Amino acid sequence: MAQKMNMMKKPIIDLSDCILCGVCQDVCPEVFRLNDAGYIEVVELLDYSRSDVDEAIKNCPADCIAWE
Repeated sequence: MAQKMNMMKKPIIDLSDCILCGVCQDVCPEVFRLNDAGYIEVVELLDYSRSDVDEAIKNCPADCIAWE
């Protein structure tokens, strides 16, 4: 019997376009955080709230967040 693959989508950030505005952190702090190097990163979670991440995507002025 073949194993069922987990096809969960994960948010990604194009750091070359990110302007560090903090909107994603304000909208969805459980998913987006500022790391020690000073860049926004995605927190490793088992599941991501589609509606919260979609809200961050919608409000990102640099349009640098997407689903992978």
